[in-house]
Amino acid sequence: MNYFKDCLCIEDVKTLYKKLCFKFHPDVSKDPNANEIMKEVNKQYDEAFKRLKNVFRNKEGEIYEDSKPVSEAPEDFRNIISNLIILDGLKIELIGRWIWVSGNTKEHKETLKSLKFRWCKNKGAWSWHRTEDSTVSKGGYTLNEIRDKYGFTVYENSKSTKQKHLEAVAG
Repeated sequence: MNYFKDCLCIEDVKTLYKKLCFKFHPDVSKDPNANEIMKEVNKQYDEAFKRLKNVFRNKEGEIYEDSKPVSEAPEDFRNIISNLIILDGLKIELIGRWIWVSGNTKEHKETLKSLKFRWCKNKGAWSWHRTEDSTVSKGGYTLNEIRDKYGFTVYENSKSTKQKHLEAVAG
């Protein structure tokens, strides 16, 4: 199966990868083939990432190519998502090119720091982004304003959500 064939931009690739991890990652799936499926998902993700790493979607849904070089490697995002999906009580959002994490983050503070997330006090959330996507706004926007500006996808990670997922996978 070609999981990423319909992806038109890097946001599509990352959103789909996150969904596939919640479905097939061996730490959350009871599917006996989860390891093999996840290996294939990772391989295809790397290929799609390389193909679309400079192609983005703006909030109006228009696709555009950015000429700035991208420092992020496919394994950067893959590592972050693999580590986040096993933590309970988190709200994980892809907002534009950034990952924002809120919810029950206090107990996961050290893990978030090790993944190179930064605490944004005025937003009450942790953020991760590529070096070239840093901002000079000095935190003037709220998370809702950022969501409105760049678009977003969200996944709430909790024990009850994981349990529902495992039951759905089991059948």
